[in-house]
Amino acid sequence: MNKEFKLLTVKEEQKLSITELKEYYEQLREYALNRKLTNTTKGATTIAPHLKKPTNKIAAALVKAMTNKNVEWQVDGQENIPEGPIILAGTHQGILDNFLWIPEIKQHSILLHGRDVKQWLIMIQLNTGLVFVKKEDKENNHNAKLDMIKLLLEGHSITYFPESTWNMSPNKLHLPLSFGVIDVAKKTGVPIVPVAHEFTYDTTKEKETITKIHSKFGKPIYVSIEDNLLDKLHEYEEAISTLKYELIEAKGLTKRSDISNQDYINFLKGCYKNLALGQLDLDKERRNIFGAGTDFYKFYHINDVPYDEYGNLLETKENMKVRFLAPKIKDLQRK
Repeated sequence: MNKEFKLLTVKEEQKLSITELKEYYEQLREYALNRKLTNTTKGATTIAPHLKKPTNKIAAALVKAMTNKNVEWQVDGQENIPEGPIILAGTHQGILDNFLWIPEIKQHSILLHGRDVKQWLIMIQLNTGLVFVKKEDKENNHNAKLDMIKLLLEGHSITYFPESTWNMSPNKLHLPLSFGVIDVAKKTGVPIVPVAHEFTYDTTKEKETITKIHSKFGKPIYVSIEDNLLDKLHEYEEAISTLKYELIEAKGLTKRSDISNQDYINFLKGCYKNLALGQLDLDKERRNIFGAGTDFYKFYHINDVPYDEYGNLLETKENMKVRFLAPKIKDLQRK
């Protein structure tokens, strides 16, 4: 096997014919299967699968510790999860997402996880196994992808947050999504199972107390070698948006103006506390959102909205800028 095997970019793959792509994928799969894991924790493929039952209990206990022992926990759509290896790809709102999916699925699944967090947080997740990724490190990301391909081809499942960071927006169903999850599914033939989570807060209290967790699994998405990645990304976006909207609708809410400010503020407080707990840098998280450098995403997707002492949500600078520029842009378009 050639040690200098080159992992092509999405753009480079698009230049290949179907015949060339099939040949390349055969070589890639052979290379990945013969390659040693570099970013995956020890025991993730050997010990962790046998610890599924105790890991379920530990994860459920951690979720209740971070909410309360009487939290209502509703899970829908589990019949959509196929047998065998899957790529579980879900929305990401906070630290709870790292644990609550574990007892919700039958498969043992290895979590793609950021490396730059406190060691204790990593330690309590070792039972399920982790594939580490360092943001802003291209070589590390390259190795993490190869690890995921190898794991999936060997019959293991992967849990993945395609948003790559927490969605702290009060009015967006998900953050911008990159091709990563679709690309890995295409290279391995393993189906993607979309999942969304929604939390209900006790808005009578200023403390961020979660009273209900509602999870929903969508139908699996299969990506073949002939499929266009952009089309499949849109299919995933539609699936995840629909799931999220249905969860919000189940709370009796259909538009942002109906949502309690205190509900959102409690969510923000919890996020800020957990970011500090995990020693995560919010600005670094923002920078690593796919397409975060554009004005469009600065306003529409990275708007953890500030609030005043009376619980009123304040306008962001990006919000005000867009409101100011929008009429001028329309005038220019007319001309």
